[in-house]
Amino acid sequence: MARLWILILLCTNAWAAGPTQAQLEKRLASDPDNVAFRTQLAEIHVAGRQFAKAAELLDPYTDQLTPAGFRALAFAYSNMKKYEDEVRVLNIIAAKEEQNHEWFLLLAHAYLKQAGDTQDLVRNGQLITKAIQSLRAVLRIQRKYKPAYDLLLKTLIQQKAHNEARELLTEGINNFGERPELYRELCRIDSNDGFLVQAVENCSKSISISPKYPDHYVYLIQALYDQKEEVRAERNAISAAKKFPSSEFVQWAAGTMFFRKKNYPVATRYYLTAVKAMPDSSRAQFGLAQALFESGRHQEALDHFTKACKLDRTTVETFLSSGGRLKQTGQPELGNKYVQAANTCR
Repeated sequence: MARLWILILLCTNAWAAGPTQAQLEKRLASDPDNVAFRTQLAEIHVAGRQFAKAAELLDPYTDQLTPAGFRALAFAYSNMKKYEDEVRVLNIIAAKEEQNHEWFLLLAHAYLKQAGDTQDLVRNGQLITKAIQSLRAVLRIQRKYKPAYDLLLKTLIQQKAHNEARELLTEGINNFGERPELYRELCRIDSNDGFLVQAVENCSKSISISPKYPDHYVYLIQALYDQKEEVRAERNAISAAKKFPSSEFVQWAAGTMFFRKKNYPVATRYYLTAVKAMPDSSRAQFGLAQALFESGRHQEALDHFTKACKLDRTTVETFLSSGGRLKQTGQPELGNKYVQAANTCR
């Protein structure tokens, strides 16, 4: 949608009032190689959503088209979902106007659309790489061009290219200032990637900038716990849980930390709050089931194991093994209920 509007805005002036379609067709009949007439007629076709007619008029003249002609032709191919042709056309004009960052942004969007349209994983990766290169070209020309920066960051994160994303986030902070969304993302990837010292620093900074955003508290807790700073982790978990009672993520994280510490009654309390905040959260239901089970509340745990399994089938193995544990400890009837319920969600 953003790509569509960019092109519409680029073409707005070109589609202003001018010669009629009939007048242009008449002029082209006597002067078929007049690129200006072809471009004007193509723009009329594009405005009328006759994209194939526009492409037919312009594509044979890509050696002579003006920027307006290239915009109309690329827009036509985009709407026809002929992304390979869109890429081809944009590459021609980008090579001619190497310092015009807008062409490279449009080219990046076109590569990403083409990548999304292919089932070949190798080809998909190649096209995404070209999109990334195009976005970097934009930023070489316009270092602080935020639309290109945002799309590049999003693409790198989607591709799990966290080292590159981390560098880009640092660049973004230098270029755009201490924006909350940049520190939030830096906090998240540092914590998840095990860069614990950096995670604690960046998550603390993120919290100071936007204290009402719950998720970075979770990543700070995770980094502190993994860094063996369990007292600080526990203190932050309790504080965050009190501050964000409606955040499933925060409540789940607090429950998980206490579950890992084998404090099952406390874990149960947090998991219950997480389930209340988001009943269809598989992780909250699963955590609650496990905490209840380890607390000896096996009958209650069964209901939550069942709900978790329906939401996420990967929980079935723990569900089955819990039933096996009940059989081994002299509760065969309840153990069989576990196994039967688990088998229904395989």
